[in-house]
Amino acid sequence: TEELKEYFSQFGSVQRCQLPFDRDTGFHRRYCWIKFSTPEEVQNVLQKDSHILEGSKLSLQQQIHTRRSQRKNRRE
Repeated sequence: TEELKEYFSQFGSVQRCQLPFDRDTGFHRRYCWIKFSTPEEVQNVLQKDSHILEGSKLSLQQQIHTRRSQRKNRRE
């Protein structure tokens, strides 16, 4: 987690870095969530062609976060 946070901090202020574990295997799952302070910082990350951390190429996807109240209103 610290390596991910350190790597992505070059693109902006990392608010949260969450790397879930698989309880059955005890290993990290092969994904994580990085939360930045601003949408501009997310764009900084996405503009770079490739990201390599500790010899592994990272695949990035942007997740649009909606608040629970917004999700509830959409269903009504």
